[in-house]
Amino acid sequence: MTRETSDQTPIWCGIHYLLYLRLAGAEEDCARFSLFQTEYSPAGGGHAGFLHIDPSCMPSAPASAVYTDNPEMAEWMYNRMYRDSDNSLAACGTRIITARFGRGGDMRQRLGYSIDSADGTVGAAWTDLEEPFVHHGIAGRSGLYTYCLFIVANGAGLDVNGETVPGELYARQDWIPLVGRPLSSCLIADEIWATT
Repeated sequence: MTRETSDQTPIWCGIHYLLYLRLAGAEEDCARFSLFQTEYSPAGGGHAGFLHIDPSCMPSAPASAVYTDNPEMAEWMYNRMYRDSDNSLAACGTRIITARFGRGGDMRQRLGYSIDSADGTVGAAWTDLEEPFVHHGIAGRSGLYTYCLFIVANGAGLDVNGETVPGELYARQDWIPLVGRPLSSCLIADEIWATT
């Protein structure tokens, strides 16, 4: 086997789970959940779950937060991904909460995560998973080169303290340049981010 190297510098490796929900006919999302299961970063490994639920969709929902078992990594991820963005997940950075994470299921069919913290329990599930494909290239506005196993989830759900978060998956157009189709829920496995 020949060893090949590149001049790209890896800065993160792990699995990224995405789940955005919207009410039919609405212009804004009811909920956004972005979970990073980090294997490598400058701040170490662990989990960082960014959760924003619009209070008008679910008044009982906790305030936007980052749930984590490694606050240093969660802060690094927030600064890298959301701090200066117009994404509603930018609101999560003001509350970094220690949490325990549990994962169940199988990436071939159905995968779920639970997060337990002082806010209670958040549950997320990705279902009706398609066959994976390999994606690589420059990722959106970040300017980072990514290489990953990409899995579209045609079904997904989110609950907080046993109450289902309202909304459905929908066709987010901003995914078209990256994966060739609109979507709002996916698993991005064995993802590597590298500077170029």
